Amino acid sequence: MKKKRSIFNYNFIITGLMVTCLFVIVGLLYDYFFDLNDDVLMKDILSGIYTGTPEGHNIQMQYPISFAISLFYKVYRGIDWYGIYLVACQFVSIFVITEFVTGFCAKKKTAAVLGIIAVLSVMALMTGHLAIVQYTYAVGLMCSAAAVLFAQRRDALAVIMVVISFLTRSEMTLLMLPFVLLVIFYRYIENRKEKGEFKRNAKVIIIMAACIAVQVLLHNAGYSDPDWQKFYDFFDARTDVYDFYQIPGYEENRAFYDEIGLSESEYDLLVNYNFGIDEYIDSEIMEKIAEYSKQIKVSEPLGSRVKRVLPLYLYRLRYVAFPKSFEYPMTDAPWNIAAGLLYVICFALIIITKKYSRTFWGNFLAAAGRLLILFGGRSLIWMYILVRERDPIRITHSLYLIEIVVLLCLIKICIVSYFENEDVKKNTKNAVRKTAAIYLAVSCALCIVFIPAQHKVTESEVKGREQYNRAYKELEAFFREHPDNFYYVDVYTSVAYDASGYTYSQKMFDDVDNSAANWVIMGGWASKSPAEQEKLELFDQGDDMESGILLDNSFVVADKDEAPWWIINYYADSDTEVSLNPVNEVAGEFTIWEVRSANGHS
Repeated sequence: MKKKRSIFNYNFIITGLMVTCLFVIVGLLYDYFFDLNDDVLMKDILSGIYTGTPEGHNIQMQYPISFAISLFYKVYRGIDWYGIYLVACQFVSIFVITEFVTGFCAKKKTAAVLGIIAVLSVMALMTGHLAIVQYTYAVGLMCSAAAVLFAQRRDALAVIMVVISFLTRSEMTLLMLPFVLLVIFYRYIENRKEKGEFKRNAKVIIIMAACIAVQVLLHNAGYSDPDWQKFYDFFDARTDVYDFYQIPGYEENRAFYDEIGLSESEYDLLVNYNFGIDEYIDSEIMEKIAEYSKQIKVSEPLGSRVKRVLPLYLYRLRYVAFPKSFEYPMTDAPWNIAAGLLYVICFALIIITKKYSRTFWGNFLAAAGRLLILFGGRSLIWMYILVRERDPIRITHSLYLIEIVVLLCLIKICIVSYFENEDVKKNTKNAVRKTAAIYLAVSCALCIVFIPAQHKVTESEVKGREQYNRAYKELEAFFREHPDNFYYVDVYTSVAYDASGYTYSQKMFDDVDNSAANWVIMGGWASKSPAEQEKLELFDQGDDMESGILLDNSFVVADKDEAPWWIINYYADSDTEVSLNPVNEVAGEFTIWEVRSANGHS
């Protein structure tokens, strides 16, 4: 018992040192960035930048965790607590997975080698994700860590990790959960003859489900206010329209838009995402658009859609190339290589150990059965996201990651535990060692080959983002220099101001200023929320954007190459004649426009 405790302590310490070095190196080489403006807006709401005071309703996360993070901002607002939270989630998850890998061997030197290979593999696979942080991928890491903890029978810690994952992003956790449950299934079928094994695993699943149910209840209680309920109806419909079904064209669907009373100028607001200025586009209207666009989208039979994306699925399984950029054009290498290699190694190890049968075919069937369950499950989930045409790398790489982790768990459950049995024949142990050595050699080669490519891509991405963000920093500085004014920013301008391929991305932990910001975008996923209304009231912008834009101290911000002439058409439909006059240019990229009513401001 003492020996095992000593090995555990050694693995714990050596893993902690290696993973700490990894995160320090990432910080020194690239700094840490929020991947998307979504994360930035979530941080702004939590920190008080959005509403003036730290707010627990950040819309995208479950209420208990967002409320908890907002409390840290209430205690001290000079720190980027949300950024710390995301980086900590990634750090702890990688530590758990790496420590798991080092535990494959009892010898300290071999354990250290395994740890080094694990860290190098992390660098080869996900350097970009570690530097450019997104809460979806952080959840993918946490769910992978939960799978590892279940394989180690650290059930309490595993359930806690699932709970935190669900709190952070429930949708992604539910997508990952089948893989986590598969690890519990694997360990059950391997130990089903042991007394109380079924009861123990069933108890874990019930507790996990109960914890998730409690979180849902707490979340619903946190958003029980009628205004928030009304907003979430709108939010869900908006998500369907923009993320899955798209906006039906106006001319070819004019009869539908006439039926729901939506004018062409209001349709333009939907297209340019600035629907926040129109009170008529409410949850009822958005739900009708979502339902109509869904009918158009799903008019193609499911079988036909599956047939259409199947070649893409198979292509992504086999295509190998060095990444050319952080996200687009997408390549699944080296993720597909690592997963494919582990399938082969796991299959070979099960056959070599002859654990399940004295015959080759008996072990062949045992190996094939276990791996086909995993591959079949991953294929269903991949086809689901491909059919829905929602497959950014923060989702696909997370799926690859947890698939790789489940394969490692299967090796641990089926092979490593059996390998530690003193009754196993010496020649079998030698064969397993040789197979494992082959895997280690190939892993090292994989790491060596792809690490330079990952470094190049990540370095180029962060430098490009930092350069691109300079214009946005100047714009935000301009806002602060005019605290008595309020600025309405065109949504797509807030994301990007040219076609360079970069988008707005804020650096973490840099010039932290969590004071209230005197600007808001004219749409987006927080539009029409009680939080947005609170912000407008804070800056005396009236009851809605439509009237607020016309106030004497209000201005519209847009890309200098795209004047917001759609505003004139929108107000004209309301029998309000407005003038649109440029008053400032900022950073050579943005124009500040004055929008005023010909009959005086409203």
